[in-house]
Amino acid sequence: MSKITKEQYEFALKRIEELLPLVDDSVASNDRNAVELTMVSDVVIDYEKEHFPIAKPTVSQLIQLSLEEKKMS
Repeated sequence: MSKITKEQYEFALKRIEELLPLVDDSVASNDRNAVELTMVSDVVIDYEKEHFPIAKPTVSQLIQLSLEEKKMS
């Protein structure tokens, strides 16, 4: 896929908001709205992977999170 521009990303986000109320689990996967939702979601995912990568947590961060979840110090 070619490089996705910020404008394409923003358009895809808006289009997803329009499509979400129209597509639920009862809609066939080959429905045109479901297909379009999948396609614009892929655009958003690709853009965010490139521009907003999520770093893997360090071991100390994982331990700290585990302790916080268990309400330990």
